[in-house]
Amino acid sequence: MSAMHVSKILSPCTGVCTIAAEDAPLAGHCLGCGRSLDEIGNWRDMDNDARAKIMATLPGRLHRAGLTVASTLMETTAP
Repeated sequence: MSAMHVSKILSPCTGVCTIAAEDAPLAGHCLGCGRSLDEIGNWRDMDNDARAKIMATLPGRLHRAGLTVASTLMETTAP
């Protein structure tokens, strides 16, 4: 029996990589992807379920902060 290949959810990183100031609407989160520092740091070790839960929150986080949701947040899986 062959091993089943499961695609990993890609990082939503947009290359902006700027953490919002503590007095900003998205305080402590990346202004590009919307993830917290903990989420960014732990992304590599997260399973797809954990990644999917975070991915589901990102558009809302960015929208509430008045930021544009990057198209890269829509492309979420790799072969």
